[in-house]
Amino acid sequence: DKEKEAAVANPFAVKLSPHSLIYGTISGAIGIINPISEQLYNVLLAIQTAISKVIQGVGGLQFNTWRSFHNDRKTMACKNFLDGDLIEAFLDLPRNKMEEVVAFLKQDVTEAMSMNAGPSTAAAQTAPAIP
Repeated sequence: DKEKEAAVANPFAVKLSPHSLIYGTISGAIGIINPISEQLYNVLLAIQTAISKVIQGVGGLQFNTWRSFHNDRKTMACKNFLDGDLIEAFLDLPRNKMEEVVAFLKQDVTEAMSMNAGPSTAAAQTAPAIP
């Protein structure tokens, strides 16, 4: 089946589903809300977080402040939200800023690996091979 082969070849491919929502705004913007895999979400979230540490947000606001919900009664932090514009901004960064983003990504991966390395992992790595 060609659809299965394409999914295996590119696990990050996004396709519209019955749960997708395409919308337009009064100001002329067009957007899409589309379910994605957890794996793709985690990769994009890491990229978004790294970019938000490197570039300044709109009006000097932090990304999380800019995207949080505000009304007269409460303010709620944004969560489970990917900002495609912010992620796409990586492509417009000068090379030195791209390198900063990548450095943050490498740091996050290293931290995640050290948190996941429990005693059983360490023991497995230091155990002598049995002939």
